[in-house]
This record gives sequence, C-alpha cells and structure tokens, in this order.
Amino acid sequence: MKNHSSRINSNQENGKFVLTINAYYEEDKQKFFSVWLGAFTLCGLAILSQLFTSENSEMKLMIFVFGMFWAYFEYKMVRTWRWRRSGKEVIEMDDQYIYVGRIYGKRGIPKAYPLKDVQLPRKFVNESNDFVKSMNDSYWMISNEQLCMTYKGKLIMFGLRLSEKEMNKVLKLVQQEIGKRLKS
Repeated sequence: MKNHSSRINSNQENGKFVLTINAYYEEDKQKFFSVWLGAFTLCGLAILSQLFTSENSEMKLMIFVFGMFWAYFEYKMVRTWRWRRSGKEVIEMDDQYIYVGRIYGKRGIPKAYPLKDVQLPRKFVNESNDFVKSMNDSYWMISNEQLCMTYKGKLIMFGLRLSEKEMNKVLKLVQQEIGKRLKS
C-alpha cells in the first residue's frame, strides 16, 4: 500500500487498483461538533417529550412538526459526525469497471460504472454563490467535492475537501490508471 499523504492511500493487488481518501478530520472541531450534537439531541428530545404530556391538540401538532424537522437534521448531523470519525471515499478499478463510493466505518457499497463510458476525471469548478460556498466549507457538512467525472452525461463527484496538492495527486493517479486500463 502506497501512502501518498496522511489522507490518501493506494494499492494495486490482483489486477485491481484501490484508492482510498480518508475523511477530513480536525480534533478540535470534532470535539466542538460532538458537544454541539449532544446538546442538539438532548434539547430535541426534551421538546419531543412534551408531545406525550401536552393535552392541547394544536400544541401536539406543532411539536410533531418540529419533531419531523428535528429528526431530519439529527440524522444529517449524526451521519456527518460518523463520516468525520470513520469515513472514507473509495475508488476501485478493474479492467472493466470503476467503482466510486463512500464508506462509513465498514458500511457502504461503491457504485460501479463501466470504464468505457466514463470520461477522464477533472477538477470540479463550483460556480455556486458565496453563501452556498461558505455553507459547503462548514465542518458539519459532507460536501465540497473537488473532482468529478462524467458518466453518460451525469456528474460523478468525489474528492471531498482535498488540498490542491492532494487533488492533483488523486487526479493524476486516477487518470493514469484509467488510461492504462482503457489501452489494454
């Protein structure tokens, strides 16, 4: 296994190329995020507990609607917390397919794309407005893909929060490997 940086590793075994990109992780931000998530969870549960004690039907409806929004954001935040702790992106290639996916701990299945239908990866140019860019740069978001490739007109995004150096390394490795496999 070749270690290209603290986050990027590649391996060539039994005719299969495997590139892993570990999730971006900062210890201080993760501690703050964990405290925030705990407080968000406790506050939401405290409010939801009132669903069972209130006798007013309008209040129950309001708490129920709040609970739906809270559950959605709770799911998104727990998912992001897990991603930061044990997530990684995996790009695998054999002679016919490229597999791209995200793995949370030991869960996740990369999606297969036929190599002959995939255009070479390139840098992704994010043309969204400043507000969306600032939200995507937030630590509590699983976003900010740096690279993409096109499969039958659909963008396949990968390379979350890569530095310029890491982005160039991943791009070079994947492009070289696809080029080798398409020639054979």
